[in-house]
Formats: sequence, structure tokens, C-alpha cells
Amino acid sequence: MDLKPKQRKPSACSVCEKTFISPSQLERHFRVHTGERPFKCKICQLSFKSQSDVTSHSKVHFNDEPFVCVFCKKAFKIVVNLNNHIATHTKEKPNVCTKCPASFTGSCSLTRHVIAKHGTNKGKKCHYCPKMFYLYSNLKTHMTVHTGEKPFSCKICKTIDRV
Repeated sequence: MDLKPKQRKPSACSVCEKTFISPSQLERHFRVHTGERPFKCKICQLSFKSQSDVTSHSKVHFNDEPFVCVFCKKAFKIVVNLNNHIATHTKEKPNVCTKCPASFTGSCSLTRHVIAKHGTNKGKKCHYCPKMFYLYSNLKTHMTVHTGEKPFSCKICKTIDRV
């Protein structure tokens, strides 16, 4: 009897060619390109790319904030937010780009930098003009310049705007 774990074939993203061990990881990643957010918070109806993001978000609806900054006593519901906040006190930027000297407090900022500055794919082209965007979200926001769509509104004065 063979007890070795089965080797999975890596699945590659058709947009950016990043590879993933499982098809479910690829499916979740692909939402970065499509902007799809199929998971909703049952309390506020905010949409997310994964169920784990909804679970993490749901903590904002409760009053307990167990993670406290040792520098200023500001409290956080999520430990990642506390860690990012602490970096503002220490001026630490532990997330270093491997392709240039840039460094960042948060891993999301590093990822965005790598895609925008060092991306190997050519990105997404605007349907109306020659501009190119590495991040789908940036292209989507840019497209409102051409379509006239104004998807954002101020919660205080109800003014509707593009950005």
C-alpha cells in the first residue's frame, strides 16, 4: 500500500500566470482580476471575495476590541490591524520588495507594488483609451471617466461622485 500523499498539479491563473496548489485557491485568486465578491456579511450586506474575509470582517460589528497597542492604547478587533498600526509607531517596514529597495508596513501594499511596478503581464487595457492598468480595481475606477458612472456617494451629504 502506497502511503505517500498525492502530488497535486499546480493550477495557473490565465491572467497573471501565478500558480496555485488547488483549484479552490485559484478560484479565490481569480476574483482579484474579476472584482467578484460573492460572499456577503449578514449584518451589513458588505461583499467580500471569500468566506474567511466575511468572518474576519464580522468582528467589526461587536464591541470587544481585544488587541491593544502598547504605544498609544488604541484597541483593535483584528490582530492584523493592530500589527499594521504598530508599524506606524516603530516606522518599521518589514515587507521588502525582492526586486527593488522599496519596503512597506503591510503585505498588501507590497503585493500591490510588485504587481504595479514589476508585473510581468501587460495588465488590462481600457476599452476607451490606450491606458493600461495592472490592477483590475484601478481599471474599473478609471473606466468611470469614460462611462460617466458615479458609483460612490458620501454617507453624510449624499453627494454622488466617481471617486
